[in-house]
Amino acid sequence: MSTRKIGVIVGREWSWPPAFIEEVNRRNAGVSAEFIKLGGTHMAEVSSYDVIIDRISHEIPYYRTYLKTAALTGTRVINNPFWWSADDKFLGASLCTKLGVAHPRTVALPSHSYIDGVVEESLRNLRYPIPWKEHVEYVGGFPVILKPVWGGGFNQVYKVNNFEELWRAYNETGTECMMLQEYIAWEKYVRCIVIGQEQIMIIKFDTNAPWPNRYFRDDHYLTEDESRRVVADAFTINNALGYDMNTVEFAIKDGVPYAIDFMNPAPDFDVNSLTPHYFDWVVQTMADFVIGLALKGRSEPAKYAWDYLIGGPITPAVMAVAAQPKATPASKGDDLTQIIGIGPIYAQRLIKAGISSFAQIAASSPQQLREAIGTTRTPINAEAWVDEAAQRARRG
Repeated sequence: MSTRKIGVIVGREWSWPPAFIEEVNRRNAGVSAEFIKLGGTHMAEVSSYDVIIDRISHEIPYYRTYLKTAALTGTRVINNPFWWSADDKFLGASLCTKLGVAHPRTVALPSHSYIDGVVEESLRNLRYPIPWKEHVEYVGGFPVILKPVWGGGFNQVYKVNNFEELWRAYNETGTECMMLQEYIAWEKYVRCIVIGQEQIMIIKFDTNAPWPNRYFRDDHYLTEDESRRVVADAFTINNALGYDMNTVEFAIKDGVPYAIDFMNPAPDFDVNSLTPHYFDWVVQTMADFVIGLALKGRSEPAKYAWDYLIGGPITPAVMAVAAQPKATPASKGDDLTQIIGIGPIYAQRLIKAGISSFAQIAASSPQQLREAIGTTRTPINAEAWVDEAAQRARRG
């Protein structure tokens, strides 16, 4: 079999891309990785890469155009360029409401300014003046957060304490579409790195610390219940979005994790911010996942239609499962997603194999659990599942 190829499209980041490429090539697993070089793309041109990792197309429009064509002709692109183009933070807020994930109350706002050529008649559907008092009351009163519907890196994010500050901040936003959001006076804050929709790393994150020193290792930062819910909600969000490389942030107040920011398809992987401990995990886990994906080979859409291009046909049955990811089909049993590392998808596979309780997991061998889960894109820690299940079973 010929060597599979992974291509990487990057911006100015210097630490993760070469470390990832070196790790993939070091393994000699029948897969090679390299930086992509582009000078133009013919229509329907077939890419030579089995998998492409996209780190920068949100800033370079030509790259996004190229990646859509690559996906159309069978290359697996991380992250899906069609969905990434359609996604925005306000959609995410609405999606959380549908998924039952706690999220700050949010209002999308008309832009302050518009590009040349937009005249008064172009805005006849807008209500002026904006009902600021109504919106502030909806999100719970001051202080409130004003931030863009698109974008990242904490750019144009304002915390305002009164109408004067709100209007002053809004007047600085130009043509950006902004949204007003409830301020969560959090007690704990975490950023979760989610890879392959199946692997997660929870990291203590201090938004007030000077950049890049915002990540801190504290393996006991969250309680067991907080950790369980963060893992379950992060998987729920990421599985719904379909991202294979993302970060999900939670502000935790009174034990409740509120999903704050989770549209990060090109997440921060820099060693200076992640620290070597988490950086090494990202390099290794991404290598595991992407090598596995490359070995599966190319995957052309079954049909050239929008629902197939964003990941497969969306049917009412699929949507019903996505809307209730924590539900289990068994009439009796435990909530298996309480075990760290078991998300909704793995829980469904275990239940289908007849394993629906902590006691059954505890009585199983790691190999039996791996067989029940079946093929995965990254390794699972079945030994840890057995240990945690035994503890939970003893507690009743």
